[in-house]
Amino acid sequence: MTPDVPRLRLGLILDPEFVLLERSVAATTPALIRGLCRAFDTRIIHDQATFDARSPEVDVLVSLEPGWAAPVLDWRRGQRRHGAPPAYVMMSDPHQGAWRQEYVRDQGIDHVLALYWAPTLRHFAADLHPRLIHFPWTVPDRWFSDAPLRWRGSSTLTVFGAADDPAYELRNWCRTQPGVASSRVSGVENPVYENEDYFAWLQEFDAVIVAGSEAPAYRLTTPKYFEAAAAGCLVFAQQTDDLERLGFVDGVHCLTFTRDTFAAVTRPYLDDPSHPRWLAIRDAGRRLVRERHSLSRRLADLAAHMDQALHARAHRPGDGHRSDVRD
Repeated sequence: MTPDVPRLRLGLILDPEFVLLERSVAATTPALIRGLCRAFDTRIIHDQATFDARSPEVDVLVSLEPGWAAPVLDWRRGQRRHGAPPAYVMMSDPHQGAWRQEYVRDQGIDHVLALYWAPTLRHFAADLHPRLIHFPWTVPDRWFSDAPLRWRGSSTLTVFGAADDPAYELRNWCRTQPGVASSRVSGVENPVYENEDYFAWLQEFDAVIVAGSEAPAYRLTTPKYFEAAAAGCLVFAQQTDDLERLGFVDGVHCLTFTRDTFAAVTRPYLDDPSHPRWLAIRDAGRRLVRERHSLSRRLADLAAHMDQALHARAHRPGDGHRSDVRD
């Protein structure tokens, strides 16, 4: 019998209040945190003292977003006494908090888990690009259904989510268009549902619009893209620079639009919402998210990267410290 392979010892850096008070604005974040805890032999780090005490005990460090979901730490403390484990830090909206780039650079963070790829490349300095890893939003495996999709009887498009920010200007424009039903259900401004209840609510719709802003500073492929497709909805998706990289093909997994093409893209559905071709797109979108963006897939990819990083660290000449942290 093959012996069990020891799990990597993970130091997971988070803010306990973020977790316990459920401050996440994405329905899938709690499942991601639980998944990290279960996939690895995890130690929780919640402040500088626990960082100093526990970082020598782990193989790798992962921080939720500093200043939002995790404390801002001095990663260099103690690194002169022991080899620093590979460090990963999650980053979401790259247009906010320019200080984070200096944080990554000054603290010698090895890898940035970027939820958005093209926007992060746009906003982050070129010298940090080699540290970026695309770590898109994900959907818990148990949320997926194998039930055959059917038309649920709706003849409108539903748009939902926050409205009170320039990042939502295209979404708000969509609310005013013919054939569109607007909901203010939002993880940011109006969190009516929690986690799986939100996903169950989403499964009631036939077709949804996911959009934010066309301004170059934004154009984010937000959690709604993944959640709506996973729920089996026909997704009318604002075109973003990350869609192709994520596997979303126009006319296959979703229907993409811009402000200029919105009427032409939505009219065929509004004229015949029960046509079988829409079910084929919905099914393909659900399968895409399940195959490429499930939580188990994302954690497996992260674990594989960690193994590679540890292997490279073990075979690198030097004292074991990160090469970009200087005395």
